[in-house]
Amino acid sequence: MSIESILDSISSLTVIELKELLDAFEEKFGVTAAA
Repeated sequence: MSIESILDSISSLTVIELKELLDAFEEKFGVTAAA
């Protein structure tokens, strides 16, 4: 999976889905994603 395909997938998400994605990302990697 390329970075471009990941970005394409993210760009089609809703705002709520993006928030959930950020929360999951922070939980998985133990980081805080400032958005």
